[in-house]
Amino acid sequence: MNIFSKPFLYVLGVCAVLTMLLIGAGVKISSLIATNEILKKSNEYLTKKADELTTDKATLKANLTHCDTALASQNEAIKEASVKTFNTPSKDAERIKKVYVKDKGCEAELAAYKELFK
Repeated sequence: MNIFSKPFLYVLGVCAVLTMLLIGAGVKISSLIATNEILKKSNEYLTKKADELTTDKATLKANLTHCDTALASQNEAIKEASVKTFNTPSKDAERIKKVYVKDKGCEAELAAYKELFK
């Protein structure tokens, strides 16, 4: 019997095909493992960034609350410091309104001026 008989060649061919399939599967598995590692690192990075954004958002909210409180306090101080005016005429203005010049004569005008400067 010859070592290279038909059944032996068939078995050898099948073994070669199986070896190629296993090597191909091994390459696919190793590339999947590498892809999985990349995805894990990417996921870790994104999780870290999400945590940082959550912290930044909380900090910004706290700062906004502080600014709103300070603004309300300043607005209240401005209200309290505002000048309150009344539209009532002063006593001097009222006295001027009461001065009456009888005629255009010098004595009448002099009497009116004297009344102003009392």
